[in-house]
Amino acid sequence: MANPFHQHLDDLNQLLVDMARRAGEAMEKASAALLEVDAPAAEEVVAADTEINALQFQVDDRIVDLMTRYEPVASDLRFILAAVRISVDLERMGDLAKHVSKTVIMRSPVSAIPESLHDDFAAMGRAATRISEKLVRILAEHDQLQAAQMGLDDDELDAVQQRIHDQIPDLGYGPQAAVDTALLARFFERFGDHAVRISHQVVYLVTGDVHLDRS
Repeated sequence: MANPFHQHLDDLNQLLVDMARRAGEAMEKASAALLEVDAPAAEEVVAADTEINALQFQVDDRIVDLMTRYEPVASDLRFILAAVRISVDLERMGDLAKHVSKTVIMRSPVSAIPESLHDDFAAMGRAATRISEKLVRILAEHDQLQAAQMGLDDDELDAVQQRIHDQIPDLGYGPQAAVDTALLARFFERFGDHAVRISHQVVYLVTGDVHLDRS
């Protein structure tokens, strides 16, 4: 018979995996809405963010229940502590997808990004999708090796963000377009940063080693 406590831990981990999957899908849809100027799709992303928030509340409730009913020690306690931090980062990843979508809605029917930067934002969207898919696997399998390498995946987002910033002074679209462009690039970049933070937490819960977070 399975240990009830460890079954509860498995259920908690599955909630985190579900949050990660939904946050990744939200950013993928938000990216497509941004590139296609699809306000209805963006509105769906905004509405779906409540589901990610609800999952975070479930994680909080499970953690309180585990801490009050059991006395976790060692690796089990590390997992519970890491789950608190991970759920916060996942919720923020969902918020970043919502921020992208809200920008699409605000500027519709005009594109929120200049045509000259379309390919760069498409690259950011693809990178964010790859990162989120990898994050789902890391959380599902507690894969320490993939988790330790997440920073390399995030480097692509950082590089594209810098490339976009370098082009902003030459856009010629006015201050609002410059602000939108800079913020949208920042939303994608922060999405990757939160994935890195989560990956550090996975390394911590597996090994007990603390990674300094410079994101």
